[in-house]
Amino acid sequence: MGAAGTGQAWHHIVGQTTSNLQRFGAESIHNTGNLVRLPHGKGSIHQEISNFYNSLQPDLTGLSNINVREWLNTQSFKEQQDFGIRVIRAFGGTV
Repeated sequence: MGAAGTGQAWHHIVGQTTSNLQRFGAESIHNTGNLVRLPHGKGSIHQEISNFYNSLQPDLTGLSNINVREWLNTQSFKEQQDFGIRVIRAFGGTV
């Protein structure tokens, strides 16, 4: 894909975690259909989304001891994709 551009980063809708790469394969994770360009840097949409995925959200996950990213890794590819799109839109990004 090349560089995302100044002040931009490529964001994986379905995360590029080790678990996801093992379960779904690199081709499913690293492709244009799973990448969106987002503003990057301190206080950016990309940073806010990363902070959210790394946070504990027991009302969402039903668990108080794992973060959103860990919980999400237990979901199917489609569930992760749908969730990721909703999160991007909730933080002001476009898909």
